[in-house]
Amino acid sequence: MLLLALSLVLIVVAILVVVLPSGLHLPSMGGSASQSPITTMPLDATVTYAGVEVTVVNAQQSQSFLDDPKTSTDGMVRLNLQEQNKTGVKVSWSYYTIAQLLLPGKSSIGPSYVKEQPAIAPGATQSAVIDFAVPASDKISQLTLQLGAANQAQMDIPLTGKADLSKYAPKTTKLNGQMVYFGLNYTLTSATSSLSISGQQASKGKRYLTLTLSVDNTLSQEAIAGSPYDYIRLQSGNTTFSPIASTLPVSFATGESGKTGMVTFLVPQNSTNFTLILLAQAQNPGDQASTDFQIAN
Repeated sequence: MLLLALSLVLIVVAILVVVLPSGLHLPSMGGSASQSPITTMPLDATVTYAGVEVTVVNAQQSQSFLDDPKTSTDGMVRLNLQEQNKTGVKVSWSYYTIAQLLLPGKSSIGPSYVKEQPAIAPGATQSAVIDFAVPASDKISQLTLQLGAANQAQMDIPLTGKADLSKYAPKTTKLNGQMVYFGLNYTLTSATSSLSISGQQASKGKRYLTLTLSVDNTLSQEAIAGSPYDYIRLQSGNTTFSPIASTLPVSFATGESGKTGMVTFLVPQNSTNFTLILLAQAQNPGDQASTDFQIAN
């Protein structure tokens, strides 16, 4: 029996000498790693970025996330997002570029891992995940998600579950600015300020101002006013702005009434007093019109 036992020991030793140098690893006696406990905080906080509604559905905190290939073991925070594109254009961005997390003391960190689609189609709804390496001692309610690149109008979303984000929502001011231009009756009916339009986020310190105009043609012939990019301007103080987008028609049929269109400008965020100017054109150099208006800051 002793000789048999000694023979078995020698066989095992021989196998180990031959097998281990070949790179074969013996199974761990500790078993596979397990996911550390996860704390989930509902948030349901929505802002509009580049024309797309982005909702922070919830935030999750754990020592690490097994499904994150870049996870830290000293603490992680995961944000689960929903994106809804109600615009008519495909919109794309990367959270690696536009998302930061503000920690207590206002220091900021970028994402360590992002799971996202490269773009969102018109009318589509989709999900995204952003992971940040955050010390386990920092509570979710102490953190703030900041959306927007350094050169863009940024939005801070406190992860408290009760953040007031109304200051980032579009604001519309009703107006009644009357102008006669090329024999046409122009009415400035409203002005809407926003930090984004379809597919675009305003640049830092700026916002979009979209003017809605209604035009009546009481002439006995078609009137061709031309491209709004050529004759419509917006002035604030000593600065004059040209349109960056427009849906206002270039011509108006005989007897056409209430024909509407919008003209959008990029203006400073702190500007509230404006003058809309319809410039004189070469065919009628004396025909210029304007109207003054104010909006809430």
